[in-house]
Amino acid sequence: MIIKTFGGAKVAEYDVAVCGGGPAGIIAAVAAARNGARTILIERYGFLGGMATLSLVSPISVFNKKRKRIIAGIPLEFAEEMERLGGADTSFPSGNIHFDPEIYKLVAQRIVLGSGATLLLHSYITNCGREGGRVTDITLENKSGRESIRAKYFIDCTGDADLVKYAGFPFRIGEGERRELQPMTLWFRLGGVDTDNLENMEMRETGKRHLNMRIRNKLLSLDKDVPKFGGPWMLTTFRRGEASINMSRFAGDATDVYSLTEAECRLREDVFRLVALLKENFEEFRNCYIIDTGTQVGIRETRRIDGLYEMTADDILSPKDFPDTVAKGGHPIDIHKPDSREQDLRAVGEGYNIPYRTLVPKGSENLLVAGRSISATREAAGSIRVQATCMALGQAAGTAAAICSRENLPVAEINCAELRVALESQGAII
Repeated sequence: MIIKTFGGAKVAEYDVAVCGGGPAGIIAAVAAARNGARTILIERYGFLGGMATLSLVSPISVFNKKRKRIIAGIPLEFAEEMERLGGADTSFPSGNIHFDPEIYKLVAQRIVLGSGATLLLHSYITNCGREGGRVTDITLENKSGRESIRAKYFIDCTGDADLVKYAGFPFRIGEGERRELQPMTLWFRLGGVDTDNLENMEMRETGKRHLNMRIRNKLLSLDKDVPKFGGPWMLTTFRRGEASINMSRFAGDATDVYSLTEAECRLREDVFRLVALLKENFEEFRNCYIIDTGTQVGIRETRRIDGLYEMTADDILSPKDFPDTVAKGGHPIDIHKPDSREQDLRAVGEGYNIPYRTLVPKGSENLLVAGRSISATREAAGSIRVQATCMALGQAAGTAAAICSRENLPVAEINCAELRVALESQGAII
């Protein structure tokens, strides 16, 4: 790292700057650093994990498809370290990995710092500089004031393509004239639940989540005012009597701060009302209480970049053999309806391939994207958005950025055969 002073602001210089410390960003930073790049990971909250820890979204899906491993490498190393500390269970054949959010936070910071990367928390990206197809620097606001980070290469792992937007590269959001987006949700954890007798909490043999139809149908039959909900999907945690629940929903745009604020307030009210209804109507919840809710609402969908290749539903349902495949996915196409309790759920086969070109914004020379904002149709993004897939994309982006930095290449001109060899040598399945 090189630190200078420019115009009164502190300026730090790196080979690779990773923006956003969620599942994709954690792995991207580790991959870049392990491949020799001077790397910084920038996160706006006081801990890493993104939707996994910030919003309590669980489990990490999916490492396996039809009992066959499709994602390994650094993401699996991360999961196995959580398991070693008693904070994850990697044994489910489904490849859904249940975890303790606090252990997740700890392992995330350890693996990032252990890689040699610099970690900067409590820092919010507010702007960037651009010259031609190159991002030159990013502007941060934090308790120290205003700072600038310069880097040879940048990776946008914000989940909302924030850096792509600031840099002026093309993106899409939503679908149709209404810009329809999947609803936001506020996950919550309950204690005092009779988990031994709660049906369809999950299939403990497989780790798969199941919709609890008994609870759903009862809530729908009530004459009382029942908040809009989906599911419910209920998961066990690592403590008896606890349940992690996904059922609240709010239709809005998480890139609009006023919509996001309304979602936070409305969903918190809804969660308390839903918990009261569970206590009143179901014996298993008679003595339950709220342990916590997400620090912020969970977000399924916002911006998607316009990249060199756009993944489609057909690429997922009828997988292609791309010459530049750098990651695999296996989650169903899962699109929740914003104005109803329904979802569009389509199963995929034995997994599918994701090409490197989906990580490259059109016109970019030194900016890559990893996570749910890669170049994909709304249908395809409904599968790609889950955590394990985002982690695999992070490893691909971080490795690619390090190679490009070492060889001084535009990101669109990397030798994908070389990238694939590097990924496989570090445990990735491609």
